[in-house]
Amino acid sequence: MSLENVVKSLNKNMKIGNISLGVEEKEITKIPFSSCRLNYMTYGGLPVGRIAEFYGSDGSGKTTTAIDLAGNAQKLYPDKKVLIVDIEHTFDRIWATKLGLDCDSILYFDPDSMGAEEVFNMMMELFETGEISVGILDSIGAMVSTQSNEKNIGERTYGGISMSLTEFSKKVTPVLARTDAILIGINQVRDDMNSMYGGTTTTGGKAWRHACTTRLEFRKGNYIDEQGKNLSRACENPAGNIVNVAMTKSKICRADRKVGFYTLRYLDGIDYISDAIDVGIKLGLLNQAGAWFYLVDLESGEILKDEKFQGKYNLIKYYQNNKEAYDKLIQGINKLQS
Repeated sequence: MSLENVVKSLNKNMKIGNISLGVEEKEITKIPFSSCRLNYMTYGGLPVGRIAEFYGSDGSGKTTTAIDLAGNAQKLYPDKKVLIVDIEHTFDRIWATKLGLDCDSILYFDPDSMGAEEVFNMMMELFETGEISVGILDSIGAMVSTQSNEKNIGERTYGGISMSLTEFSKKVTPVLARTDAILIGINQVRDDMNSMYGGTTTTGGKAWRHACTTRLEFRKGNYIDEQGKNLSRACENPAGNIVNVAMTKSKICRADRKVGFYTLRYLDGIDYISDAIDVGIKLGLLNQAGAWFYLVDLESGEILKDEKFQGKYNLIKYYQNNKEAYDKLIQGINKLQS
């Protein structure tokens, strides 16, 4: 039998997908972050139809960043739902609302005594409907297997959730690709007991890390005051902190922008204007000379010496009160950062 006939026979019997001659160029659709710096680092955000992992120590900004992206997904896909699986039982509705998430329209689930396998099966059913835009699993490190659930504390179990997580990642990957959904797995870092040099690792095993298209590592940076100036670690009543992010893996964009950060304010959420200013300077849309900041004509690239601001805080205030100027800056960033 010829190759052509074999291909026709196989395609006829396939339930999903088919064998084709050549591959069509497919545009990668992404859901953006609210932080311009993270969008700059990831070339536009997270790709749909893939798995992403946000990992880091506690309080480093993993969940905050995931919720921020989910809020943007709601705006882009109003007919789809955001799924939040709150294993840690720490979801804060007030904080999520500040980050832009419509909490009245999400699918929220906080499993009480369910094992990891039951949670994974439930998530598979929901993703297969095709009506989920973003699913957040918070967190992988807090999950226990059904086997562990049925044992008393102190009784040993082997493998943890690695085997079930491996199986889940293999099954959910084609479903995400078919339905254009994103699964964000929040994970914790732990001491690597198998390394003679110390260091840290994450829960879930190598197969889970391999299944992730994007992996972002989060670290808590310096505390800041109201004007964005750095404070000491021993300070009292900081206004926020810097969230440092490193892209440790990406299969869909160049890895030449591995490191980014954004400013998180405890009363307002992500300071997206501060981030836009930082990216604008990097792309030549703004000019900084010492403590002075100058606007740049976006058409000619000429530095406008008369449009100057002493200190970043004053430039932030300018953009807060001048929406038209801020929108022009964002348009310029979106045009150049891709």
